[in-house]
Amino acid sequence: MLLADENISPRTVSFLRSLGYKVFDLRENNLTSISDEEILKLAKKKNSVLITMDKHFANIIKYPPKDYAGIIRIRIHPPLLGEINKALQYLLNNISIENLRGSLIILEKIGYRIRR
Repeated sequence: MLLADENISPRTVSFLRSLGYKVFDLRENNLTSISDEEILKLAKKKNSVLITMDKHFANIIKYPPKDYAGIIRIRIHPPLLGEINKALQYLLNNISIENLRGSLIILEKIGYRIRR
């Protein structure tokens, strides 16, 4: 399962669902004001890969990838919906959600980097 942070567009959530992914959306569940720690606790509880645009989730000292089902940090500027969706689709076509476990993925317009 994927967990969409509040900064992920509802249209991206719909796009991911149209590709067959289960997505828990913080916005849809009225959880937009919870702390970063609460977001990660929820992702851990749901065994979900967090998708976010927040750069602080890429801090591997504060948030060690091995402790989570995976973190996808979107680093696409400007954050155009089409580019984000295309990059996510490329990533998820190349790596299964199960193989994201314990990884931080920095997703860019032209590829991605994996840190474990």
